[in-house]
Amino acid sequence: MKKLLIASSLCLTACSQLPYFGSEPPAKLSRPAPVEKPAIPVPAEVVDANEVANSETTEALATDFEHIFIDSDMTFEGVLPCADCPGISYHINLYRDGRFEARQEYLERGQVELISGSWLLERRTLHLVNQQVTLPSFHFRSNQQLVMTDLSGRPILNSDAYQLNRLTAVKKLDSRQPMLGLYRLQNNQATFVKCKTGESLPVANTQNHLPMMRLYQQDSRFNNKAVIASLVGRKGADQNGADTLFIDKFEQFWPNATCPDQFAMKDLQGIVWRAEKIADRYIPHSLNVRLIFEKDKLYGFSGCNNFNASYQQRANTFAVQQLASTRKYCADASNIEQQFTEKLQQADRAEVNADKLQLFYNNQVIMELIPAVN
Repeated sequence: MKKLLIASSLCLTACSQLPYFGSEPPAKLSRPAPVEKPAIPVPAEVVDANEVANSETTEALATDFEHIFIDSDMTFEGVLPCADCPGISYHINLYRDGRFEARQEYLERGQVELISGSWLLERRTLHLVNQQVTLPSFHFRSNQQLVMTDLSGRPILNSDAYQLNRLTAVKKLDSRQPMLGLYRLQNNQATFVKCKTGESLPVANTQNHLPMMRLYQQDSRFNNKAVIASLVGRKGADQNGADTLFIDKFEQFWPNATCPDQFAMKDLQGIVWRAEKIADRYIPHSLNVRLIFEKDKLYGFSGCNNFNASYQQRANTFAVQQLASTRKYCADASNIEQQFTEKLQQADRAEVNADKLQLFYNNQVIMELIPAVN
């Protein structure tokens, strides 16, 4: 028991942190030097070979890696492939309020379509919705590029020919297009009814409208009556915001013509026909090669010059006499104009089949014409 008390006392003396009141402090107990532990090596940072270094470009395109947001107005342009023409030029404006506007132009054929509607974005797939026209769908490859999708909805990535690129700034749509319709002038106020849609528009009294007004007023056959006219124009808003037709170029009046009805066409007379193909070659729409057949004569525009001639049609035979024409030279039209006039005078049979007028020579189709509705 004494040994236990002595051991306890020594332990308390060594461990106590209380001050010592004796004459001399006890000797300090020596402690062993601390043993240094070996340093644990820190592994070097592992670098992913596939990681893209951060930069201004990657920060700007951050949305490309996950989702696409149309939170600002955008313009995309490009030329997509066409089955029977050099290509289809596209200009698409996407607006952040859900609307879109598009311009399609079939190159060489010059056929122009202006389409508007609403867009739907399904992840990266863009759908352009219009009740009358079916447009292709696109895939956002990035927020700078659209790629057309195939019939199964997959983006066509094996060729750059199927892509549209975004412009740096929003570009206004070119709304000019060829039009055919009923023009009428009363008390210096003109109206134009489009043959294609039946839409009636007041005509703005601009400088380009004046030649059309004068010619109408000088022709005694018109006398305040509606007459078919062809022109290049655009639909816009006047100072009061009302829809108005602005004429960029007046082409021609077509007396005795009517708006074509593709469901009631049996005769070639009374319709403005636009030459679409010579043999297998499309005629550029921009040349406006057109003609009309009356009872025993025809007249029209061959791309550069006005012409007229007499013709005969009996049963299955058709013959055009020598053409009388103006003699202007147009570098971009003269070659096609020569082919058109030669084939027209060569034809020995004419037939209206469905919505086309076909001219034959030796039972071979040498020219196809369609009703000019724009």
